[in-house]
Amino acid sequence: MSGTFLPYAHQSINQADLDAVKEALSREVITRGETVEEFEKTFAQYCGAYHAVAFNSASTALAAACHAAKVTPADKVLTTPNTFVATSGAAMHMGASPVFIDIDRSNGSIDLNLLYENLDFSSSRGRLVLMPVHFAGIPIDMKQIYQRMRHPEAVVIEDAAHALGSFYPDGQKVGSCAWSDMTIFSFHPAKQITTGEGGMVTTNDTEYDRRLRLYRNNGIVRDPAYLKGPTFPGYYEVNEVTGNFNFTDFQAALGLSQMRRLDDFVLKRRRLMALYREQLKEVPHLRLLTDAFDQQVSFCMAIAQIDFAAYRTTRASVMESLKASGIGTQVHYIPIYHHPFFQQYSTVELADYFPEMEAYYSQALTLPLYQDLTEDDVKRVCTELKAALSRK
Repeated sequence: MSGTFLPYAHQSINQADLDAVKEALSREVITRGETVEEFEKTFAQYCGAYHAVAFNSASTALAAACHAAKVTPADKVLTTPNTFVATSGAAMHMGASPVFIDIDRSNGSIDLNLLYENLDFSSSRGRLVLMPVHFAGIPIDMKQIYQRMRHPEAVVIEDAAHALGSFYPDGQKVGSCAWSDMTIFSFHPAKQITTGEGGMVTTNDTEYDRRLRLYRNNGIVRDPAYLKGPTFPGYYEVNEVTGNFNFTDFQAALGLSQMRRLDDFVLKRRRLMALYREQLKEVPHLRLLTDAFDQQVSFCMAIAQIDFAAYRTTRASVMESLKASGIGTQVHYIPIYHHPFFQQYSTVELADYFPEMEAYYSQALTLPLYQDLTEDDVKRVCTELKAALSRK
């Protein structure tokens, strides 16, 4: 192994972050307090949305969004197989069965042309629910999707776990909810900013905001306008049993501190991706995701698609070789329908219906990309990758 180990992702924590968390821990209230409210307000303003609700994880945020939207088993939920399990899992928690749409290999996200073919949906009971994913930070054109929608009761929940700081083609920030009902974000250490674990939902709808907050705190109702019984000091009611998914003030303090550096994080990641493109552009049988939107992308991951068969090698072999050289890699993602839990619901071989997802999955490799990675680190990754591919 030469040099320090480079993981595929890593948080960036500085002294200001440490000081912010320490100060938050010394306050009287350390959970669901004023710092959480400040973080939510700052986040909403950054995205250009009216409301933001913080949760203990992005998985919870997705579940909360589906709960707030009252997703039912009768709803048709369209999403991508190239995502983390929480996207479709959130709908399944509500009893809905996800309908997967094949991907566009140029950006790793749902194929919009195939999506449009599936927008015709009529039911006396259910609605159309769209859950697109802004994969690797590359934004989907939500305005175009909105303009193609023909169902006034349709619900659109954006999974922007990868896309904090990205812009839509029309210039608005991802999370503004200009063309959707809700947008979720992740603060996992692999993302642009971190709070350890954590997630956020943005929305412009006051009722969704109310239901999100109820979901976060055990369904507890305190607002007199929604109470059914006689009130007295300390009185509350529970109309729905949800759970405790609260966000702490010291997480919020870290989030606020990280937000102050977010724009710098975004620019740094763009520079590193530009260097990856330069270093790998002449490598045969290898391609990165599209560069058509580079100036509006807040990159979350560096994804390479490599024809390993053309090199007479395997992805596993290349990953092991890179690991031995001190470089961590990952695969994003194993198709959702490959997992045993989802396979039990189908009697046919689902892979046959998703040729682009299968082709992508056979070649996908996630390379290191994070704030504290240096340009020399990227050059080292590229050198070692080329060496690993040349070994027989």
